[in-house]
Amino acid sequence: MQYSEAGFELALTENTLAFSGKLEKSDYADIDKFLRDADRAIHAEICIIELTQLSFLNSSGIKSLATFMLGSPKKFEIRVNSAVTWQTESIPALAMLKPHGITIVS
Repeated sequence: MQYSEAGFELALTENTLAFSGKLEKSDYADIDKFLRDADRAIHAEICIIELTQLSFLNSSGIKSLATFMLGSPKKFEIRVNSAVTWQTESIPALAMLKPHGITIVS
């Protein structure tokens, strides 16, 4: 499965959701739908969210990601790029939403 638009791509391969590029918009309905479909398609207990190639995600996108993870029974491993400041500052807060269900890896 794959979703893309100018400068951004989101792809599901097995149990890994890989985000790449830059995503900065106000309406995430299409991405929310993709994430719900991906959740149903992933049969593994753990979903890996690969953000290392994502240069920017605005607060609406972070909220969309949080809503997706909170609405899923799966556990999540979020892979971040330690050289990207917004990832090291914003993404660890997501782990607090689901303390035993979200792990951050850099």
